[in-house]
Amino acid sequence: MIRRLNSRDIAREAEVTIHIGNNRINVLCTPNKIRELAAGIAATKFRLNKIEDIKVCGNTIYVSASRIKEEYSNNLSINLEEIKDRLKIIDINEYKRTRGYHVSAIIKNGRCISLNYDVSRHACLAKTVGEVILKNESLSNCYIIFSGRISSSIVKMCKNAGIKLIVSKAAIFDLAIELCIKYNISAVSFASGVIVGDCVTTV
Repeated sequence: MIRRLNSRDIAREAEVTIHIGNNRINVLCTPNKIRELAAGIAATKFRLNKIEDIKVCGNTIYVSASRIKEEYSNNLSINLEEIKDRLKIIDINEYKRTRGYHVSAIIKNGRCISLNYDVSRHACLAKTVGEVILKNESLSNCYIIFSGRISSSIVKMCKNAGIKLIVSKAAIFDLAIELCIKYNISAVSFASGVIVGDCVTTV
């Protein structure tokens, strides 16, 4: 028996299997934008930033991808007040209706070039990166706004994708801070009250 305490929608979750070369990855995610998810996993896990082909067969995805060497510039210098203003971008209806989704957006030159949601933090980030890659846009001088916690795995995903600034409403972990310093990645955690790196100005 299921009884409802409110009128909220239920967030959707499914398992998909992604084949990238000889690698097979099972992902629990929200079953939308599967091509973007696959492209993003290729980039954030395997550093493959050129997608040659994606075939979707139900919940199984086959990806052919390779790596093109790209020099990611780190000329970002963004004021904290501007970042606070951009946070409203991830305050989307899908989250409000369910309270079950993470949301992420990639900002480039002051505009949002990708916005996605997912029950998984990692899948959400992967979809957002993958969408940019499938648009054939560079991730250089982009930053990501994220609703989830900044863990070491999130930092590694951003490093592999070439993203130099991570902004989150949620907390950042101590190991994530160490990796940000090691990889020269900046981060802002509003929940923890921490700014890491030198991309963000406060004056």
